[in-house]
Amino acid sequence: MNFNIIQESRIGGREVNQDRAAWLATGDSVLMVVADGMGGHLQGEVAAQLAIDTITSRFRSEAKPRLADPARFLTAALSLAHQSIVSHSTACRIPAHAAPRTTCIACVVQDGEARWAHAGDSRLYLVHASAADNAGVLRTRDHSLVQRMVDDGMISDDQAASHPLRNRVFSCLGGSLTPHIEVSRTVPLQDGDLIALCTDGAWSPLGEKLVTELRRVPLTRSVPHLLDAAEHAAGPGADNLTLIAMRWEAPDPDAHTLNLRPDAPPEHYQARISDADIDQAVDEIRRRMPYTPNGVSS
Repeated sequence: MNFNIIQESRIGGREVNQDRAAWLATGDSVLMVVADGMGGHLQGEVAAQLAIDTITSRFRSEAKPRLADPARFLTAALSLAHQSIVSHSTACRIPAHAAPRTTCIACVVQDGEARWAHAGDSRLYLVHASAADNAGVLRTRDHSLVQRMVDDGMISDDQAASHPLRNRVFSCLGGSLTPHIEVSRTVPLQDGDLIALCTDGAWSPLGEKLVTELRRVPLTRSVPHLLDAAEHAAGPGADNLTLIAMRWEAPDPDAHTLNLRPDAPPEHYQARISDADIDQAVDEIRRRMPYTPNGVSS
């Protein structure tokens, strides 16, 4: 495989960054995942970290060096992440109404094809290099009340951007309800195609301008420029902003290329929690939730 990939996360105007992101690659498969801990619930950052840890751990276990079934992997991995968060809430005796929750978007690229799954309003954009306008752009549909209103013709996309209920999602990982995990069809990739996974702090302030910012090259310019634009548009109260972007190139079985910003602080690439209490909670839940190769039951 031959690709360029970069990720970056910013705290915005918040006191805590509840976003988490990671990517992993073998010789035959790539995983990218972004989680956005939900504000208004205790330990949103813990929910996001548990989602990242659970999904990446399962990828390490199954991608040797490729996944047998990417769609099955994505469904099982997000479901297991949900179980891990629920078990953590139970162990910590957190009331159901305040239990940790997170949105999540995960994507697998394998055999020159992409497939993804999500719960909530963290998004994936796939921008075909051959398309001159937004007609060649695919994106996930938010699991939110406002998206349903747009789909039903009740409000426009412009009205949705400032609607007071725009942050209300009906699917997430964690909480008492079983999440709706939506899995995409398989999409063949063309040379130069771009895949971007981001939290609502990155896409919401920009709207359709986000795709224009993504088209900037190289990724070492487009990713920080996009986050600069989103943070500026959101103003002092900007939400956490996180983005992973991959540029797919002509298949090369011998090597892949990784471009990371040499000037970026290390924490932009390390989705880890430094707080000792949170680390201990994660360790405890891992011991309670051993990996099961046959997936999870609902």
